[in-house]
Amino acid sequence: MGSFRQKYLDGVAVPLALLALIILLIVGIGTTFINAYQGGEKDRIDRPELWIGIGILLGVIALMSVLSRLPEESGFLGKEIAIGNRGIWEDALPPVDPRATMGEIGTVQDIAAGYTLYARSGALANVIGILPGGVDYGRRFSGMIYAEGVKSASKEMWIPYEAVTAVYPESRAAFLAIQGDEAESLGWTAPPQGMTRGANKHTPASDKVK
Repeated sequence: MGSFRQKYLDGVAVPLALLALIILLIVGIGTTFINAYQGGEKDRIDRPELWIGIGILLGVIALMSVLSRLPEESGFLGKEIAIGNRGIWEDALPPVDPRATMGEIGTVQDIAAGYTLYARSGALANVIGILPGGVDYGRRFSGMIYAEGVKSASKEMWIPYEAVTAVYPESRAAFLAIQGDEAESLGWTAPPQGMTRGANKHTPASDKVK
């Protein structure tokens, strides 16, 4: 739900709602002018739309004057407001655990379920399992790590062994050669070629496990 809100509600719905409000205000003011307009001499001082426009302008000036005189710590405008669950200056990923580099360095074969994968900017994902080698996006990999992203990272990742720079079996941690949450741009959020979620449609019914 948090990811859906961050991507669609906070990032799309709120700006569209504000845009719709602005459009309604513009249309409302324009409609008021049109309804108040009366034909006649252009230099008439008693034109209704002229006085309506002056009234709206004076009302906006008065409102801005009142708001500018309010104490900074009081009222809606005195509060620090940000849309979303994460602060604008907050790190996208949890920081690297100082204990993650404890013990002797291992190899990618030591990586197993429960390991934490770290990018340079922080913890990226938790290992769920290991996939055998294959071909993905035209490139051959010796193996892949299936992992679940933490915090703002992608929920599912298929990370090639080649991206691993260091493994620490004692702390069950592995480090990747990326700066931050770049999994999507690297194609790591898509399953390997030939991998499907459902049953193989070409598998005979007699061969399926009952």
